[in-house]
Amino acid sequence: CAIVCMYGIVYIALQQYIRLSADEVPIRYAADIKARLESGVSLRQAIRGIDSTDMQTSLAPFAMICDHKGDLKIATTNLHGRSIVPPAGVFTVAGQNGENRRSWQPEAGVRNAIVVLPYSINGDQGYVVAGHSLKETEKREQFLLGQIVVGILITLGATFIIAILTAASVRTRSIPAI
Repeated sequence: CAIVCMYGIVYIALQQYIRLSADEVPIRYAADIKARLESGVSLRQAIRGIDSTDMQTSLAPFAMICDHKGDLKIATTNLHGRSIVPPAGVFTVAGQNGENRRSWQPEAGVRNAIVVLPYSINGDQGYVVAGHSLKETEKREQFLLGQIVVGILITLGATFIIAILTAASVRTRSIPAI
């Protein structure tokens, strides 16, 4: 039981590290776009250089700029050709905390790491959303799980063999010589 618990703790720690690392690209994109907007560039200029994608098929980072209500103003991504934005609560939390880092699943099989940052320009407020697919992150998590299971099996097997050898050794030492 202790072996499984130790491996479980290792899995949880590494899985969280892998997932939280998925926020690195979106936070960089969101912060850069926010800085550009607050320096006075247009919405189009703020997202320049980010390719247009369909979030169902692309692994590339994407960006959205929404108004203070969370309504989409401009985006570099869509889902099946439709514009889509995260739920309203995502914007509420970002407004309260200064940012919001989330996993967002707009439909089955489409999960994204997103970062939402509020911005303000001359009294005009809104939100920058940046994100990318979690497909590769989820593959890493599955690989990690496989490695943990193999580690558990090897450790339990080795522990079992050592226990049998130790028990056999104790029995042979305890038999008196005739």
